[in-house]
Amino acid sequence: MSRFVTVNITRETKPVSEKGFGLPLMLATNKDLEYKIYTDISEVAKDFEATTREYKLAQRMFGQSPKIRELACYGTSYVAEADDVTVLTNAMNELVQINNEFFYLVCPENGDKEIKTLAEWMSTQEKFYGATTQNIALVEELTGMYENTFLSVHDDPEAFHGEGLIAQSAPKEIGSYTWTFKQINGVKAAKLTNAEINAVIKNNGTTCINEMGILLNASGKVLGGDYIDVVQSDYFLRARLREDVFRKLAVVEKMPYTNEGIAQIVDVMDTRFKSAFRQGIIATNDAGEPDYTITYPLRSEIPKNTIAQRILPDIKFRLVIAGAIEKVEINGVLTL
Repeated sequence: MSRFVTVNITRETKPVSEKGFGLPLMLATNKDLEYKIYTDISEVAKDFEATTREYKLAQRMFGQSPKIRELACYGTSYVAEADDVTVLTNAMNELVQINNEFFYLVCPENGDKEIKTLAEWMSTQEKFYGATTQNIALVEELTGMYENTFLSVHDDPEAFHGEGLIAQSAPKEIGSYTWTFKQINGVKAAKLTNAEINAVIKNNGTTCINEMGILLNASGKVLGGDYIDVVQSDYFLRARLREDVFRKLAVVEKMPYTNEGIAQIVDVMDTRFKSAFRQGIIATNDAGEPDYTITYPLRSEIPKNTIAQRILPDIKFRLVIAGAIEKVEINGVLTL
């Protein structure tokens, strides 16, 4: 310190907290447990016996390739035969007030009432819930209802096929993969007839099948009917645009309400969309360019009252999702 020279440095390097898109959360029901992060199955063993469904679920998730880096866990004591199922949603409501960084939810309780209740709770979140059920009828009952819940059907109550799908996908960059065809380590083909498999897929569920000698995931849709990767991309862009624009506003002394200031906000969006294109979220147009457009008003086109409130309105974008090829139709003719 010096009484003659004062140096003030403002650090603008601290990042805005970014929503995590690779973190699964296990809502444990074996006992009450404060929120924590596991990085290996050996850490799970310190809290749960190997005979518990929590341990077996975590084992399935840590057993995938690529391996998840982290599995979050939060526990609430719940007995399906004795307790009201709202114990689970009350726990989730408490958790999101403390820590809301997870993106995927799994739970060792996969009964009908637990799945319905957690799916309904998740419908208010920009997150995903995945579960494995033994009840084919449940998929038919819930089809078309939820845009961020997906269900796998399997005869083995400890298969945790849907949960394994989450673990196998979570480490990957959103937009770079689809959920169909994935092989889940440790899961055998479900003992379902072809008619049952077709019914599950028709109702936007999935299962583990043996196709041409390969064990793989049969479909990649949420119960609402959209593909999981499309809804993921939606949530990803929502969150990243909020973060990007907020960061831009937060780290400058002032964002002027001028055409130049408006252009700076649009540039932030443009940068994010270019990044999303490189990830595989956005398609290319016929010219081979990223297929998106951004429209925005000039200052002279904005009502004075809106300017006085310091609100920048009417920035709009249109983008084309890249999607993925999952079925191929080939027609040919053989002649002599």
